[in-house]
Amino acid sequence: MPEKLTEAAVKALKYEGAPSVVRDAKVTGLMVAVNKAGKSYKIQRDLWQGQRGRKKLVKTVRHTLGGTEEMTLDDARSKATAILDLIKRGIDPNAPPADPSADAGAWTVQRMYEEYGADMRTRDCVERSIIDMLDRLDRYLPKWRDLPVTDIKRSAAREEHRRITVNHGATTANKAMRDFRAAYNFALKVVDDPDALPGNPVEAVTFNKERASNKVLMPDDLAGWWKKIQAITNPLRRDMHELGLLSGLRPGTLVGLRREWIQLGAKAISIPRMKSGRSFDLPLSDRMLGVVRRAMSVGDLLYPGAPWLFPSRSTKTFELIATQVWREKALPSETGHILRHTYRTVAQRAGIDKVNARLLLDHTVPGIDGVYIHERALFDTLLADQERMTAALVALIEPPKKESVVVGAT
Repeated sequence: MPEKLTEAAVKALKYEGAPSVVRDAKVTGLMVAVNKAGKSYKIQRDLWQGQRGRKKLVKTVRHTLGGTEEMTLDDARSKATAILDLIKRGIDPNAPPADPSADAGAWTVQRMYEEYGADMRTRDCVERSIIDMLDRLDRYLPKWRDLPVTDIKRSAAREEHRRITVNHGATTANKAMRDFRAAYNFALKVVDDPDALPGNPVEAVTFNKERASNKVLMPDDLAGWWKKIQAITNPLRRDMHELGLLSGLRPGTLVGLRREWIQLGAKAISIPRMKSGRSFDLPLSDRMLGVVRRAMSVGDLLYPGAPWLFPSRSTKTFELIATQVWREKALPSETGHILRHTYRTVAQRAGIDKVNARLLLDHTVPGIDGVYIHERALFDTLLADQERMTAALVALIEPPKKESVVVGAT
């Protein structure tokens, strides 16, 4: 059975006459292998390849990350998460590297995206952005993946943009073509023979007009929003939306919160990896602690044994899973990422220090401050500001009732 690994527990593991492995309960697929030669971190996951809906199991991949003396447990978890994501997308981390002598003019579209992704990592781009880019290639341009990049003509780019717009929406079509344009521009930059690659075919695409994504629930609207949330019959979803507002967490992170990350005594949820690639300690105000405790109690009753704070059940297999849908069907434009915008707006209105407001949302702090400020050292300050934020938000969702005045009273 998986165990909640700690640095001390890993250090205490010893070879006892036969090789053994201890699996990590925090990152599924990560393990510590113990043998005569020493201890090392490894990952294991099934590799599936093929088009979406027709994928086949190729093999079970086992990959060594490094010795336990070379890397910390946190580093191993971060590295494991990134490599497990690669395997999930059908990439074998143990496969021999592509021929480095192959010029960009001979790349396939898949190779072009992977080379561009590697360049993004070199520039310390957010890993989530790279994963999303490769996922969009698999989802929306699967017929292009194995084609030479020189086969993608301007007419094909226009046609695919039109097709994706019709089938998946204007914004998705624009994103898919922006991905290709950026990867192709990278290929143009590194190609040895400039004549080997024609101009970027996406230059022929007329991008769809997109509405600005500056939606926000205005402070004066929050009291009405709160009444709608209280009308939701599922108590876990009520708690999920309340914690989403009070924390400003990204929706994908919110629904994936695991119980072992919760530290009630420390008034924090320690999330090992955020979209930024960093770990993050979310400070919990007293009200947020109450929401978390309530959600755990309801979860114990409805989904006993579930490792997530907001569990659900798969409609296909009926197995316990983390909640996958963070927008409420009855309130699609008032739930999800919009609550993060509202949190930041209220923080500005409440006079929260701008740097602290960014840290509470796991946003990068720009400039030299981003180099020297360490949020863990500021946890007590951030916790105090989280209490201020909760008080400001509660005052908006539950405004004090006005006392009625009795005419003629003495």
